Amino acid sequence: MRYLKLLMLTPFCMPIAASEYERDYFSLSFENDVFFHEDGGYSNGLVFSWGYYDVPGLDKTTLPRWISFLADQTYLPSLEDRQYAISYTFGQFLQTAVEIKDPDLVTEDAPYVGLLAWEVDVTAFNEHVADKLSLTLGVVGPLAGGEYVQKNIHGWIGASEPMGWDNQINNEPVFRVQAKRIWRNAVLPIGPTEVDLITGVNGGLGNLKSDTSAGVGLRWGQELQSSFASSSPFAVQKLNGLTTSPNGWYVFVNASASYVLNDIFMDGNTFSDSHSVDLIHWQAAASIGAQLNLYDWNFIYTLIYSTDQYKSQTEDTRFGTISITYHF
Repeated sequence: MRYLKLLMLTPFCMPIAASEYERDYFSLSFENDVFFHEDGGYSNGLVFSWGYYDVPGLDKTTLPRWISFLADQTYLPSLEDRQYAISYTFGQFLQTAVEIKDPDLVTEDAPYVGLLAWEVDVTAFNEHVADKLSLTLGVVGPLAGGEYVQKNIHGWIGASEPMGWDNQINNEPVFRVQAKRIWRNAVLPIGPTEVDLITGVNGGLGNLKSDTSAGVGLRWGQELQSSFASSSPFAVQKLNGLTTSPNGWYVFVNASASYVLNDIFMDGNTFSDSHSVDLIHWQAAASIGAQLNLYDWNFIYTLIYSTDQYKSQTEDTRFGTISITYHF
């Protein structure tokens, strides 16, 4: 696991002694539209995360200096009766045209986009509320390696070769800052199980994406309290950390609505000309899935559906996510 931590930290020169904390976790998430037997639009996402919890505070002993400085400028350190958790994520995300065999630019389809991104998340939580602040830094365009990865994977599995990557958007550094709050509003015991209601609000700003959203989620299962801080009322649930129960489980259904001001996956490049489509600002999404804890292992499976993201969209936005987390 030491080498996986270095992968998250060394590109940004952030030495930190994570062994000081009681529990660490490593998570791998895979998103793909193959779960719906499709291969166009948002096509693939692969995310590696490492994090730690039971953190006593947000300072240079628990965070790299520059992140500690940024966190100290926020409201998180002033929140009372909170535990803290920190995670680092590195991932690649790919979007293609609906018909990947066409080498020509299809103006009605969303742009070809590859995104390579690093993210830090700082969470302050208790039994009833969780606040999360995130910073994402990355690059889109050929430097993200989307063409290389997709063509090689399709070659290995014998799938159709994607031919339109010559039309992808240009290289551009991207960033996004994000704030999220979720509440555990109500709990209803049902025999040895329970049901709870999760609500949340979320907002982000950056040339990667700027939006605001609200969501609601319903969970049914066991040991729900232990997994509250890493749950979400929003459609995508990638990270299953902060869970200490060895045998909890739940099934869930979520729905959210958002207003999207800008999205580089639809708008194309911010500072140069590239292919783009007309973004639909008001969007909604829903998901259904299940989560299972087996001692030090956590598993989560999610199916996501979203309303159209651009005006000339011809196919539904839907994909599945599998996340595996190991605590050590």
